[in-house]
Amino acid sequence: MRIIKRFSKTNIGQKLIGFLFYSITSLISRSIKWEYLVENEKSNIFKSDKKYIFCCWHNRLFLGPHLLPRNRIINALQSSHSDGMVTSVAFKYLGMNVILGSSKKGGMQAFRKMVKCIQLGESIAITPDGPKGPKERVKEGIIKLAQITDTSIIPLVWATNKFKLINSWDSFVIPYPFSKGVYSFGKPINVKKKINEEELEFVRQNLENEIKRLTQRVEKRVNGINLN
Repeated sequence: MRIIKRFSKTNIGQKLIGFLFYSITSLISRSIKWEYLVENEKSNIFKSDKKYIFCCWHNRLFLGPHLLPRNRIINALQSSHSDGMVTSVAFKYLGMNVILGSSKKGGMQAFRKMVKCIQLGESIAITPDGPKGPKERVKEGIIKLAQITDTSIIPLVWATNKFKLINSWDSFVIPYPFSKGVYSFGKPINVKKKINEEELEFVRQNLENEIKRLTQRVEKRVNGINLN
């Protein structure tokens, strides 16, 4: 076990595990019978090259990147921890760029890189509760990024009818192959340039509630529960 852990922290180990992670998630994503639940017209996202800040919960990272549009440059924020380095390799195979950093290490440098990418017309992908939680609690960073860059936040959610929950801080979701899946993009959430701390907290809570609401809707839909 120690040998495996050491190997996963080496450059060649991270590249190999990252490729395997990409291959497995790709195969599972393609095997799932997907349905799109309309909250934001899919064409608005996939046919437009407008820059956005996409976000999904950390526990939905298994398939979240596969559902993002491929018609634009997307920069994914990832932790520089060994786990983050592995998923970074997978993201690169999906054609995404990677920005390394977290609230605990390299946060300000990563934030400045994201601002610069948006200024160049590129999009960002963030797990707003990552990399270590608390689970499904939006941190202020994504709100401040949207505020400074005047860029809309687009929530991404998905669910499958068959899955396994991992015993981790975020209850990581691994879908079973050939299951039924539902995904959805939320409507754009905008942040005013000039807001005080109370207003910032209101927007943060609003985004958190919206992601939870959308997640409940796709979970109900995939399990055949009436949404009305």
